[in-house]
Amino acid sequence: MAIKMSKDKDKEEKIIEVNYRITYEPLPHESIEQLPPPIQDRLEELYDLTQTNPDRAISYLVDLTDKYPEAPIFDNYLVSAYEATGQRKKAIALIEEAYHKHPDYFFAKVNYAFHCLKNNQYENIPDIFEHKFDLKLLYPHRDIFHVAEFISFNAVMALYHLAKTHREVAEKYYDVLYDLEPNNTLTKKVKHQLYPSIFQKILQKLANNSLKRIKRKRESMRENAKSTYANNYSKEF
Repeated sequence: MAIKMSKDKDKEEKIIEVNYRITYEPLPHESIEQLPPPIQDRLEELYDLTQTNPDRAISYLVDLTDKYPEAPIFDNYLVSAYEATGQRKKAIALIEEAYHKHPDYFFAKVNYAFHCLKNNQYENIPDIFEHKFDLKLLYPHRDIFHVAEFISFNAVMALYHLAKTHREVAEKYYDVLYDLEPNNTLTKKVKHQLYPSIFQKILQKLANNSLKRIKRKRESMRENAKSTYANNYSKEF
């Protein structure tokens, strides 16, 4: 059914076809309520620091993840800080660790899902989301979701179905992203995958040709190695 989204003063009200509410207002994870009040009061400040000065944020976040391992929000912030500072190996390790520590935490699921998509591990996506391809099915007790949850979930689903050659399904996920946030980074990422420009197609073709050449070269080297081994073997006997 058609419903209105909650919004803040900077967001235009829109109508989309979903069976739950979408809001731009914060929706704190229940684990945050268990944190000391001074830490709760600093969460917004810490998030802003992660965006504006991730190098500085990392030392705080590492300390907080050690002190409060039951609060997955700090893992999520730390992943973002690692990625923003180019520490990809640390980000990947934490993405995998956070998912296994907090498999029910939404952003742990999403971060791990994007990681799997990037590494062509498409078969993992259904298990990550418990074979639920709609937010309401995944969290039936909830009637409201944050816009970041909505966008990231639908982006994952669009990219997953596109990888599985379910193009029409992928386009439906993209359509709701575009209707809500056409200029969002994830919306644009999905768009580029679904509707690549001519330049992107050329680059992809060049990349594919390069991979084919590398594969042929490796196969040739293996054949040469087998042939050399066979010749030396025959000489010895």
